Amino acid sequence: MSKDNDKPTTTRPSSNFAVPTQPRRGIDAVHVNAAREMVQLHTRGRAPPSRQQQQQQPQPTQQLSGHSPVVSAQSRAPFAKPKISIPLEHDGECKNPQCEHCGSIIIPAPQSSFPVQDQPSIKVNDWEIYTIKKPILSSAELDHLGDTKFEFPLPEMIFGNNFVRIKYTGETEVGDGDLREIWFNSIDALDTLEDDSHLKVSYHQEWLQSRQNRRKKHEKRGGDAKSSTNAEDEMNEKVSDLTDLDAVKPYDWTYSPNYVGQCRGFNFVGGDESLEIPVNRLMNPDPILFFDEMILYEDELADNGISMLSIKIRVMPTCLLLLCRFFLRIDNVIFRIRDCRIFIDFESNEVIREYKWQECEYDEVLKVAATGGGGSGKVNNDPKKLLRDQNWVSLNIPVVKRTIERCAVE
Repeated sequence: MSKDNDKPTTTRPSSNFAVPTQPRRGIDAVHVNAAREMVQLHTRGRAPPSRQQQQQQPQPTQQLSGHSPVVSAQSRAPFAKPKISIPLEHDGECKNPQCEHCGSIIIPAPQSSFPVQDQPSIKVNDWEIYTIKKPILSSAELDHLGDTKFEFPLPEMIFGNNFVRIKYTGETEVGDGDLREIWFNSIDALDTLEDDSHLKVSYHQEWLQSRQNRRKKHEKRGGDAKSSTNAEDEMNEKVSDLTDLDAVKPYDWTYSPNYVGQCRGFNFVGGDESLEIPVNRLMNPDPILFFDEMILYEDELADNGISMLSIKIRVMPTCLLLLCRFFLRIDNVIFRIRDCRIFIDFESNEVIREYKWQECEYDEVLKVAATGGGGSGKVNNDPKKLLRDQNWVSLNIPVVKRTIERCAVE
């Protein structure tokens, strides 16, 4: 037998692909290319078509169905009024969510770059709406505010560069450069705080008693006694930061503002208590051209609740609604809501401003939440979940004070 017959032979299949004698490592190039094509296809599918692509898209012809193409009424007669404009020019890559191809409801994202935006977020007829959302103030900015403007401890989180501004650009005959505008920001809101607050946390008396007892023991031992460092004493120190007014000038530690925004050029007239914001206009199925929300400041009150000032704004083709809400919850003590609503009619240029105070004791609201809320009579197994819902609390606590004013721009 020849030596050649001793060599092992490999059988080849009838197909054109050879079977390797040893397993190969890695991925075939054809698989890599297919994966890349799938990623590109997925990316292109998520991107909405631009206006130019829509114009280049071929129209249906009679060869497909034998009938003339159907043209919708919306394409024949586009909506012409009101005059709505949004910024469409960009420097480089488009990062502005206010473009036409980014959706009808516009929610701008926070920005940390400078300079501050000078163009309006949206313009309807003679009204321009500006919204800016920036990151939380740094420690250096907080120190600067404490040294130059405020003499009391500031809230834990202040978004001092956030603001909403509404500007009327129509022809006016008022002074101040013919400016008519309304704006909201956190610094102006903190300026409206009262000098003191009568509210105390639920265990304030117990804390005072324990503090007096520790002081007596300290004096009895000649001042050498060391205070304990358990969790209870740490919580008492947090409470003392809020309630002890010996070392700090009295201030409203709940940060409850009396804030209705800042106005220029608008002469609001009140006295008509029957005046209401037209809710039916807001409930119409009109498209939402612009929506934004932001927090101006927030504080957890040393783990005893929450104090928050926030803004929501909604723009539709015929009107605008802005809500600036202060929400306060002190556990086992009180709920407090102060709402300022601005309604603007783009057709008549009428501005309505409503300011509403609501307050209720914590235990009473908890009873309503425990029964399901709204008089349903059902037992709620998690009543405190409702207590964290600002809208639910607003609907279930009484109104203490309400003022409403109007101004017609002529």
